[in-house]
Amino acid sequence: MIHAARKLVPLALLLMIALTGAALAAPATTKVTYVAGSSIYIEVGTLQGLRAGDTLQVLRGTTVVGRLRAAYVSSKRASCDTLWTGALLQAGDVVRYDARTADVAALADSSRGAAVRADSTRRAAQLPPPGPNARSANRQRLRGRAGARWLSVNTSDGSSFQQPSLDLRFDGQNVAAGHMDLSFDMRNRRTTRNFNGTAQVDNQGRVYRASMTVRSRDANRKFTVGRQSSPLLASINLFDGGLLEIGNARHSVGLFSGTQPDPEHYSFSGKVLQMGGYAEWHQAPLSPARWSYAMGAVSSQENGAPNRDFLFAQSWWFTKRFNASLTQEVDFNRGWKRAMGEPALSTTSTFASLRVPVTEWFSANTGYDNRRNVRLYRDRLTPETQFDDAYRQGAWFGGQLEVAKRLRLSAESRSNAGSDKSHSWSSSAELSRFAPGHATARIRLSQYFGRTVESTLWSGSLGLDPMPQSHVELAGGTRKTHDGFSGTDDTERWESLDVDVTLGRSWYANGGYEQDHGGLSGTTRQFQAGLSWRF
Repeated sequence: MIHAARKLVPLALLLMIALTGAALAAPATTKVTYVAGSSIYIEVGTLQGLRAGDTLQVLRGTTVVGRLRAAYVSSKRASCDTLWTGALLQAGDVVRYDARTADVAALADSSRGAAVRADSTRRAAQLPPPGPNARSANRQRLRGRAGARWLSVNTSDGSSFQQPSLDLRFDGQNVAAGHMDLSFDMRNRRTTRNFNGTAQVDNQGRVYRASMTVRSRDANRKFTVGRQSSPLLASINLFDGGLLEIGNARHSVGLFSGTQPDPEHYSFSGKVLQMGGYAEWHQAPLSPARWSYAMGAVSSQENGAPNRDFLFAQSWWFTKRFNASLTQEVDFNRGWKRAMGEPALSTTSTFASLRVPVTEWFSANTGYDNRRNVRLYRDRLTPETQFDDAYRQGAWFGGQLEVAKRLRLSAESRSNAGSDKSHSWSSSAELSRFAPGHATARIRLSQYFGRTVESTLWSGSLGLDPMPQSHVELAGGTRKTHDGFSGTDDTERWESLDVDVTLGRSWYANGGYEQDHGGLSGTTRQFQAGLSWRF
């Protein structure tokens, strides 16, 4: 199987390269309007023939100083990710892109419909508002979404569950004359499980955020109370309490105290009490390089006994030559931990990453991750996400190559030299807009070799945009696993269909079907549908 896979990869890549000439486009230019870290905003969108995934060039005179990829596109605006820079990108730089004249003509037939779609898409992408207008700014002070979803799962052993749910999320900015911000995210669900003829009902209302921030107009002094998280306190995750932050344009300090929510139901709990503080330094406003350094200390107790005490340091840099981040934690072990044989000091949760744009077509990346636990909030689990999460730890090195602005090739090798020594590698190819309907195709091959487990994953997908503001995607794959400890082999296959449609001004609908079947896990069929309103 592996030898056959290696023979098929070059054939698949050659086929994708051969299809790159199918998309017709004409060059056009615009300008950078806003720069926020690695995100670059421009004033063109689908009405000008731009599509998500397009590659753009940034020019200064006749010299190419950067390459961008369109990440979120509305009718007249777009947010782009930075692929490569040879100089610091600035507002006013010229951006060259491929304009599809056929798309422009089709969308121009209905300017009113395009404007409606633009507003809906801009809210979905959370792009900056289109200009200084008091009435528009008032409407944008409270932005969010409310929606309903339904999930049905049936397995070959006769068990099943039905799960309707309601979601509400909003963020309020510049409330109370610019002195208050609000944040709220709540997801209610009712799960009915049927197993061997017995039904069990579980109602849960999980609150992920519910906080209020009182601040000065320049945001240099602020106090946040409620359920919250902080980028500088990533290891803390969510906490119920207060966070006081004071600073200026170059640095800030913060103090916090609170309790951890119940890990299962996310209800309020006083079981774990934690407190700590941090100090952070960053670049001056309008500095050509962007960077941040932070360090702090956290102490927590569980039912009055020591739980965890640690120092942390984290930093990131974004320059024209590289992007990098580093996080390190050092635990102070006391009480029952010392009694169990733990050392007084131990380094934990190291994470480092480095990305270097070697040329405008090729970028290299490397990093290291030995974090024990990473809490991931996923609305949907797939065999691919489970594969990546299971084999996350280790050091990696990889790269990405872009060919003819349509084909992206990437590869990565990862090794773990810890107690569970392992090695894995992954390669993928993605071809975008190679046929009518803005077709996009992707293939992936990954392998993992551990002491007792070996696993191979194949996956692929084909996506189409049959009409404006819609997307249909077919996906599938195979994962084979051999467990040397138990001597068992398992083959899991899956197929899925997903449909996304933007309806009218603010409505968004999605649906999907997935079937997983394998020797050990049996067959599982999932159907999900959702409808949300953005405001």
